[in-house]
Amino acid sequence: MTKKVLALALFVILAFALVWAGDAKKGMTGNSQMEMMKAEMMKCAVCSKMAPQMDAIGPMKMEAVKLDNGLAIIHTVVNSKNVATFHSTCDEMSKAGEACMTMTDEQAKTDLCQFCQEMRSAMKAGAQMSKGHTKKGGMMVLTSSDPAVQAQLSTLHEKCAMMAASMEMPTTEGKTSAKKY
Repeated sequence: MTKKVLALALFVILAFALVWAGDAKKGMTGNSQMEMMKAEMMKCAVCSKMAPQMDAIGPMKMEAVKLDNGLAIIHTVVNSKNVATFHSTCDEMSKAGEACMTMTDEQAKTDLCQFCQEMRSAMKAGAQMSKGHTKKGGMMVLTSSDPAVQAQLSTLHEKCAMMAASMEMPTTEGKTSAKKY
């Protein structure tokens, strides 16, 4: 279970980081937004594994899929040369995610970002995770047969869907493409 929690935290944190990086704030340039995001990520025991690799991995796309009993998160690295870095960074985050499962709740509040705390909570409540690397990124599936845990996963799906939407930017043809981070 701890491996699953760690992997979940990894994908969620990555999604959070990439969304935050694309969050337009008045008066802030893309570089200053990215640096601010990285500084916040470095405060989280899991996200801190991704922060130093953000420039080497991006740009990315993310899709959040609502399932009957949970959610699926799919990350796609746009530049195929960056996939190996993404995979190795995900592996590091998975190890950190496993370690967070042994934290006390108080320690989790101080050592994890809000999103990782929510992921940890769902896993502690019994969510099941399956994950894997794809040719162009990664995929994670979180499910549960418990209606209470399914509600937690539904909330996580909503957050991931908002992150995924913020990662897309309009193109001239009315389609969307990945923002460059």
